[in-house]
Amino acid sequence: MLWVGLFAMNKLLKMIGYSNQLDYYDRILYLMNLCVILVTGIYLTLYLLYITFIPAIGLHIAYFFFSTYLFLLLKRRKFDFVRYALSIVFMVQLTLAVFLWFPVDTGFNLFYFMVPMSIFILMRSDIKAQRIFSVTASILASLLYLISETVRLDFYMYETGDQLNLLFRGIAIVSILIPMTYIFAKLAKDNYKSQQELLRLASTDVLTQTYNRRVLYSAGVEAFLEAKTNAHDYSIILFDIDFFKRVNDTYGHPAGDVLLKQLARLISQNIRKTDLFSRYGGEEFAILLRKTSREESEIIAEKLLNIVRDHTFMLENHAVKITISIGMIQYSKNFSNFDEMMKLVDNALYDAKENGRDRISTACEVADEHLSTDKM
Repeated sequence: MLWVGLFAMNKLLKMIGYSNQLDYYDRILYLMNLCVILVTGIYLTLYLLYITFIPAIGLHIAYFFFSTYLFLLLKRRKFDFVRYALSIVFMVQLTLAVFLWFPVDTGFNLFYFMVPMSIFILMRSDIKAQRIFSVTASILASLLYLISETVRLDFYMYETGDQLNLLFRGIAIVSILIPMTYIFAKLAKDNYKSQQELLRLASTDVLTQTYNRRVLYSAGVEAFLEAKTNAHDYSIILFDIDFFKRVNDTYGHPAGDVLLKQLARLISQNIRKTDLFSRYGGEEFAILLRKTSREESEIIAEKLLNIVRDHTFMLENHAVKITISIGMIQYSKNFSNFDEMMKLVDNALYDAKENGRDRISTACEVADEHLSTDKM
């Protein structure tokens, strides 16, 4: 039943304009307003069943319809008005119930606990007036709760029996816990999604949707340390588009961006799930091949070279053929760090460009010579 209720709440929220595209504070406002309507509806039903106290019934009817009206205002994006209205009207009707209408044993004063918890979620922390209002309302709610517990008033307009007091107190506790649990669960879920999106944006190249250079270096250093510790093989492939400037000059820079996106998609579809593919910069891309021998890496590099050569790219209704040049390097225990590998594979790519393009230059021999020279 709980899951059915939560599903119905989500459906209702979406019907009146709630979506994940809304501002964080505005999404919370929808949830708080819905909780107020639900709790008010529960108490109105109880009043009609057990209490023939016209002032409380009349006020709750007015409060229920006013909260529903505020809900409709949310669809019209009257967010700030709804924030203040919800907070002020809730405090007024709660104070009437606690100090004028019912004994403290009914537990209505427990709802004062909701004020500090909810109002700091409800109000915008980036607006000074709302911050001041939040602090003031929270202090006032705390004082009113303490007064209700320490100063026993004897002019209640409606006396309730012990059984009714227990019922109301239990409902008050449940009415606080369930909405707040739902709200905090929703907050946790939204925060997780936001963190994941921020992580994705921080690690992804905006144009090609591949990983960015920062991720490549982080994964490369990790792979380097793992290889050094566990003697795992791994390789780096670095490639770029031959004569990419001609594409920009002929078709324009927007077409060049389209080509980069199409190339990134093509490469992504033809590498393994364990390979890390990133945009290294400009028209350069890098692939980290984890736990891959030199022979396997050369096969992968040759495959990519042929796939790109044979593929037809479409730029503004023009069929375009391109080639790439590839530099490749295999991990060696003689390397002192990952930066050294990247420098050598960059040299290998330069060598491929200088020696005719559309080819692979392997930095393994170059690396051996380089390391041997360094040790002399």
